[in-house]
Amino acid sequence: MHRSSHKLSCEELAYFIPLNVQLSPYSSRNIHKIGLLVSNLKLRRTCSSQNLFEPVNKELINSSQNLIEPVTEKLISSSQYLNHPSQKGSRQSSIYQKFAPAENYSFLQSSSLQHWFKNWQEQRKQKLTASTFSGAIGFWPRRRAQLWLEKLGAIEPFSGNLATCWSNIKEEEALERYKLITGNTVAFPEFQVYGKMNPEDSWLAASPDGLVDTCTYGLSPRGVLEIKCPFFGGDMSKAFPWKRIPLYCIPQAQGLMEIMDRDWMDFYVWTPKGSSLFRIYRDVEYWDALRLALSDFWWKHVQPAKEICSKYVITDPLRELKSLRPASRHELCGYIVYESKRIVDNSSLLMREINGRLITDSNE
Repeated sequence: MHRSSHKLSCEELAYFIPLNVQLSPYSSRNIHKIGLLVSNLKLRRTCSSQNLFEPVNKELINSSQNLIEPVTEKLISSSQYLNHPSQKGSRQSSIYQKFAPAENYSFLQSSSLQHWFKNWQEQRKQKLTASTFSGAIGFWPRRRAQLWLEKLGAIEPFSGNLATCWSNIKEEEALERYKLITGNTVAFPEFQVYGKMNPEDSWLAASPDGLVDTCTYGLSPRGVLEIKCPFFGGDMSKAFPWKRIPLYCIPQAQGLMEIMDRDWMDFYVWTPKGSSLFRIYRDVEYWDALRLALSDFWWKHVQPAKEICSKYVITDPLRELKSLRPASRHELCGYIVYESKRIVDNSSLLMREINGRLITDSNE
């Protein structure tokens, strides 16, 4: 495999500094839009992978090690509960506190804030899905241990926060804009499990936003659609469409193309002020390295620990299964980060619009 020698820009490095939002004390009986809550938010930095919906500005960090360091040591997911049987009705082990939420907001589970057609939470629990690939290999070091605990059933899997709810309620609008711009017809597939030809790979799965079959000259008709609706920490004054794909999106993108057996992806970013459309192509060498790292996480850490849990009463996986707890990063993580940079460099920005006006280098 060819190792990219490209340097990482300040903007790309900043993509790895996540933003999490928490509510200040606030109550409301009838919340319909996340926008109503924005003025009541407190912003806090964290390394939760589900909060990485947009780049943020930070000073330059000069190495791949620093690139994927978290900003704090807490992992906060707004609806994740510690759910190990030994913890119910008793004191929670202090070591789990860094994986448990500071607060829970029940309104996030409202049906009006859920995805309009993806209702696959139960199916996702027993699989490693494309949206978790970056975390599983160590783009955010503490996310690996959190994901491991989720797959063991020691803590509840991530089920949503303000950023994901914003994406859920805006994605249908974004889809209509994408279809208007491209003229493409989009099909909506079911939850897809990998490994139809090889059942040993059935632990991998994906839930794409859409499939695109188009007859464009020089382009394979088999494409997949990924839609992003960045939350920008609730500050819509900063809601401008991305100029570049964040590196952490590439494992998910390549995973979707492989699992769905598609040759290219339309990566569409929607904001209230405009949108941008990127084209990414399937990369077999990248997937080979990514699959190896994912396979190690699943077969060396998740499955052996699950087998022990099925035979014995395990009350503290972090202590009792310490030998099976994954390291903060897979040994291939640095390589995959740099190869993600190569793929981003080779992607195409097909279109960027702000307030209905096409933006080019000359008029930006």
